[in-house]
Amino acid sequence: MKDVIVKALAYDKSVRVYAVSTTNALNEIGSRLNYFPSALDAMGRVLSMGAMMGSMLKLEETLTLKVEGDGPIGKIIVDSDAHGHIRGYCDNPHCHFEYNDYRLNVKQTIGTTGFISIIKDLKLKEPFIGSTPIISGEIAEDFAYYFQVSDQVPSAVGLGVLVDTDNKAVASGGFIIQLLPNTPDEVITKLEQKLKMIPTVSEMLTSGYEPADIIYNIADDVEIIDTVDVEFRCNCSKDRFARGIMSLGKDELLDMIKDDKEIETTCHFCGNKYNFSIEELKELYELISKGDKSC
Repeated sequence: MKDVIVKALAYDKSVRVYAVSTTNALNEIGSRLNYFPSALDAMGRVLSMGAMMGSMLKLEETLTLKVEGDGPIGKIIVDSDAHGHIRGYCDNPHCHFEYNDYRLNVKQTIGTTGFISIIKDLKLKEPFIGSTPIISGEIAEDFAYYFQVSDQVPSAVGLGVLVDTDNKAVASGGFIIQLLPNTPDEVITKLEQKLKMIPTVSEMLTSGYEPADIIYNIADDVEIIDTVDVEFRCNCSKDRFARGIMSLGKDELLDMIKDDKEIETTCHFCGNKYNFSIEELKELYELISKGDKSC
């Protein structure tokens, strides 16, 4: 199954629904940086949220989700856009916790104290930044709380990841249901009943459900608005890292040159490595000295 986001309206256009599968993108991230099972589960949940929230953007707008709990995984960052491009990383992919019944323990991995932040680059003078506290550490509840408090949009969120014994995700995805203004009470009651009855996201995906099937299983009178392919994509490059090195300033760069050693930089998102020889460092130093901040 390929990764896709499906956007729809339901219940006579009184409800907006998003559903996504991110299994392939998650495994790309996991294999590049050797994620342990519960860390992969946590990343998959935030990745699915990022993909769906990215699909709410327009044109060249971009989004960054940041989950900062007190658990050992540390900070989780996901970048996304309106075109289904996503990437993500965490501080510590090499952590793993289980409940007594061997289910992956995402709550202990992420922690129950901290904040989730959403940074939207809407191509205005300043980005929009919203933040709410972590209330559970299970991610779905935390983002439902964010939509309610920060956006004033009543929402239900479902997220799920199933990881096999080989540390690969068998399924990763989720859904967001948002009530539009003046949603009838009877529709809210129907949705509440449906959500009590449906299988978990990971159960639906492993049973062969695609994102559109998840929406049809949740809602009535469904009108599919759009389907967007999801793809892991990192925009790192040697030029970007060169600019980062230059931003450290002349003194720091001069110290690197005096060490007389090639330096290696690594992208947090994809694991790609970029090496800079002493000659290249000297060229960057010359550019700074000339007042040229570009590469």
